[in-house]
Amino acid sequence: MNPLSTFQIIQKIPTVLPQAATILSLIFLQFSAPGAPVRPSGTIGYLQQLNEEDWILKAEALHYLSENKVPEALESILKITKDEKERSWIRSRALVAYCKIQNSQDIPQTLSTFASSSDPVLREGAAESAGLINGNKGVDISLKLTADKIKSVQLRALASYSRIMGEKAWPLAQEMTESLAEELIPLAVESLALIGNQEALERLKELTKSSTNKRALIESLSRSTNPKVLPVLLNLLENTSTDDANFAYVISALSKNNNEILSSSLKDLIRTGRDSALFVAARIITILFQDPDLGKELLSALTTTSAPETLEAVMIALGSKEMNPDSNTEFFITHLKNETPEIKILSIRCLSHCKEANLYTLLKETIKDDESGVSIAAINALMEAPLEDAPTGTLVSYLEDVLVSTDNVIRKAAFELLGHAGNADDFEPALAMLGEALSGTDTVRREAVAEALGSIAPDNGIANVARRQGYVSNWMVLGTFLNDKEHKAFANELEPEKGIDFEKTYPSTYVWALQGNQRRDGEKPIEREIGWSEASVNKTNGMLMMGPLLPPPGTFSIAYAVSDFNSEKDQDLFLSLDGDDAFKVWLNGEKISEQVAPYLHRQSCIASQGNIKIKLKKGKNRILVKSANIEHEWWVRARITDANNKPVELF
Repeated sequence: MNPLSTFQIIQKIPTVLPQAATILSLIFLQFSAPGAPVRPSGTIGYLQQLNEEDWILKAEALHYLSENKVPEALESILKITKDEKERSWIRSRALVAYCKIQNSQDIPQTLSTFASSSDPVLREGAAESAGLINGNKGVDISLKLTADKIKSVQLRALASYSRIMGEKAWPLAQEMTESLAEELIPLAVESLALIGNQEALERLKELTKSSTNKRALIESLSRSTNPKVLPVLLNLLENTSTDDANFAYVISALSKNNNEILSSSLKDLIRTGRDSALFVAARIITILFQDPDLGKELLSALTTTSAPETLEAVMIALGSKEMNPDSNTEFFITHLKNETPEIKILSIRCLSHCKEANLYTLLKETIKDDESGVSIAAINALMEAPLEDAPTGTLVSYLEDVLVSTDNVIRKAAFELLGHAGNADDFEPALAMLGEALSGTDTVRREAVAEALGSIAPDNGIANVARRQGYVSNWMVLGTFLNDKEHKAFANELEPEKGIDFEKTYPSTYVWALQGNQRRDGEKPIEREIGWSEASVNKTNGMLMMGPLLPPPGTFSIAYAVSDFNSEKDQDLFLSLDGDDAFKVWLNGEKISEQVAPYLHRQSCIASQGNIKIKLKKGKNRILVKSANIEHEWWVRARITDANNKPVELF
């Protein structure tokens, strides 16, 4: 397979990956993959970076330009190799970069010069560069440097010699890698991986067990394209914790291999049956490539004694949309009853990827799980399920346990699901079950229930839900009368304030506002007749939206809203009012409130006054609201409660 791009690998990391694994999967995305496309904007910056004094910036530029084989960099890089004032290590890396980009059979004079230098750092650079010369022209230099007095130079040269000669380099490698200090093992490993015969691979396995420098081992192994090296990389991965950054480096090295070749090695790994092997294979499948055949191998290898983390990794792999999760439905269903909550949650998420699974049938008991996280995961999965799968008319009884749960989070999620998947057939059962919350003092619960009921309410249901919360729900409305930005007309007494007659019509005027709510200079108001009409609140939060109820325009306008209601006795209650932009309120002809919100252009300007103590008389009572609007939204709202903030239904 081609080395994966950052975007490709991000796409392949499922949302069900645990956080730690996700982070580790992303770490290796930062490294440039060989053969990655040249990015002109980046190239210009890195070409400039070659001239920096900071050796770290220079090294970074050399790495990028050589990996992307940017020919425009050759002249500048060659100049660095010849700069005797430059650090030896930078000159050495510059030579390697030059040979990589040049990709030629010609041996640069600098390479020969470095090979004969008294500086071991330069000789080591020459040793590595000799293997990058096309053909076998680098053989003589690399062979010469295998006899260098410095071990690191010898082994760099051996790697280049092995790259050129392949299996023919084994006799020399056998001798040179027989007894090594631990710090030299990674250098030797590259040679053995490049040779790739049976003897070399056996020696390679022995050496990797003796080295603790995993990062260097991984880098050395990744330079070989020999598929026989894959088991060694897989073994390293199996013995590396996911919390170790080296786990990500091995994954990155594996991504450079062909899918078919890697798949074959993974099958062999899975068939060992080791928990650690299954865990590693599942992670690779999740991150690098999805192969349903490998999924079958994973399922076959799992046992009842598999560790939870192994089971989790396998479920993540099998639950991917590209792994044909429908073929694993029974496996996921089985683990809905797992003892571990995290496994249950994973099962739910995996089932949500199964197109043929009816989640409402499968999760009927799971939504009632004792573990809140499991219950919430099940409810969230149902939010994504096809609406046609929801039980029509019986959704309330299906959700009964979670709708009345003592857990606020579960209850809120259940309300949202009811509002999302329910319909008008569910409204009356839901109102019967949840109506008590509407008349309670728990504001958060009341509003959540009201919103859910509002989502499934029939035409007359919205006002019913609002009324149960104590909102004035039925009104008579009249409008519009002409207003202005300074609310001058709002301050004046208009005809409806002198006496209410629902049969009467009133002359009124209006003007159309330009963009920015400016009137045309000299424009004369237009006259019309207006009359009273019945209206109900159109939101479960008690808002009476004036705009849709009145003739346009709603800008620079005044309207009236009247509600008549009966009280069984004389009583003291509390009235709360709000609206956009201004209001005056009368109760039984007595003005009890006036509020004007500061003007904000194209923003909500909400005026409000809460808990106004009112005295209702036995029998008929009347609330009159005068509402003014300049622009933007236009609404009024009134709510009556008792001294304990409990809603009072009077409407």
